[in-house]
Amino acid sequence: MSPQPPAPPELDPDDLIGARNPNTARIWNYELGGRDNFAVDREACEAADARIRALGVPPGAYAAVESRHLLQRMVDFMVGQGVRQFLDLGSGLPNMANTHQIAHRTAPGARIVYVDIDPMVASHAAALMAGPDVVTLRADLREPAQVLGNPQVRGLLDFGQPVGIMVLCVLHCLWDREDPWGAVRQFRDAAAPGSYLALSHMTDEAHPEAAKKLFRMTQQLHWNTPLISRSRADIARFFDGFTLVEPGLVAPAQWRPDLDDPFRERRGGEGHFGPVLKPMVPEPAEGARGVAWHLCGIGIKDHR
Repeated sequence: MSPQPPAPPELDPDDLIGARNPNTARIWNYELGGRDNFAVDREACEAADARIRALGVPPGAYAAVESRHLLQRMVDFMVGQGVRQFLDLGSGLPNMANTHQIAHRTAPGARIVYVDIDPMVASHAAALMAGPDVVTLRADLREPAQVLGNPQVRGLLDFGQPVGIMVLCVLHCLWDREDPWGAVRQFRDAAAPGSYLALSHMTDEAHPEAAKKLFRMTQQLHWNTPLISRSRADIARFFDGFTLVEPGLVAPAQWRPDLDDPFRERRGGEGHFGPVLKPMVPEPAEGARGVAWHLCGIGIKDHR
């Protein structure tokens, strides 16, 4: 039986950004070394990391940094295939290299829409990632019509041309009852043939019991979203109507490592460069190397 969501909490008018409970986006930001988080997030993160070490799960910081390296490789791959517009769903708080920064390295005119339901994410992203070819939208990816019908989105993206639809590390935060497959299908149907779906998702393929314990932990610590690990078959369903490109549905470290090209930005006026993507540290827990805790892939929309 799939996990069922609890009753939604009542809206607290004195806590509109949810600062009193752990927030997945802010925890992810903390794991990436960011500052856009609160004590409740840091405490929940430390408590979670202490628990998952006993489960043999790689540290959250490792998974977070690995995901940013994967983002870089996937965006560069799609740019190399001629994609010049991206719809980044559940984009999270700006940190390290973001989609528009990666794309603009080699495609300065690329257009990017960031979508996130979290009010803190939306406000920070709008302030930090503003630009003529970038739109930040506070919207719910579970309601694709809300996103696709937005005038800002329609004004920036041309859905008659290929678009890169990105759902990295977000769909495992949705309950089965919220039908994440149906949401992805609606974005697929709105996109032109030749569009791409870039996805990463937690899996229980190699460690079903540990995955269940990880899910229960997020509930016990009162995170605002679950972490639901799914089977390879359930993750593959997101690619209905797409053809997976090589190497298929694999662990992030196995997805085109040859494209790894850490983003660097100019610092100061003397031509010095500093890394934006952190190295892949800390190392995963002993015995976890090579074991897929996430599966990822890119699919190209079929011509029908």
